Amino acid sequence: MSRKLRSQSKTFRRREVSDLTLVEFLVTNEQKVFHSPAVDLILDQATPLLRAGDGQAAERLYRQALELEPDKPDLLNNLAASLSLQGRQAEAILLLEILHYQHPDYLFARSGLAKAALQNGDLERAQALLEPLYERGKFHVSEFDSLCATQIDLLLLRNDRFSAQTWFDMWEDCNPQNPKLDPYRQLLKL
Repeated sequence: MSRKLRSQSKTFRRREVSDLTLVEFLVTNEQKVFHSPAVDLILDQATPLLRAGDGQAAERLYRQALELEPDKPDLLNNLAASLSLQGRQAEAILLLEILHYQHPDYLFARSGLAKAALQNGDLERAQALLEPLYERGKFHVSEFDSLCATQIDLLLLRNDRFSAQTWFDMWEDCNPQNPKLDPYRQLLKL
């Protein structure tokens, strides 16, 4: 039976036996970012292109949107994602670094930089980038997706399958239809 996020929000507790951490997260589907109608029209075209892996076409559209709204973190983040899809990793990471510097609380910049750190084998930097996010009480469902995926990646690299499974269970409970769960099911051999 398929499950959907029925209410506007859901609360999760994160427990780690090793360090006796108990954290409560509120996950909501309330829209957090608003754009002008002109930018919304551009995003209606750009977002499906990004999801389909067409980084070049998405980049062009995100650059158009940024001309209209130059300092929107989500537009900059998606521009970085479109650059990454094109194999332009150095540019994408530089853009995430700038975004993180300008908006240190922006979750997607932190998680993107943490993933880059993991790819470079720098587990301590990844952990340092993620740690402030544990103090947040409320996440949009897409933010929680990003946090969970990055946290699971970190835990698996540390060979902490128990904690990785705990994060996966919270993530699956929150957003069971998310197709990003499938590769983690395989990694965790569920």
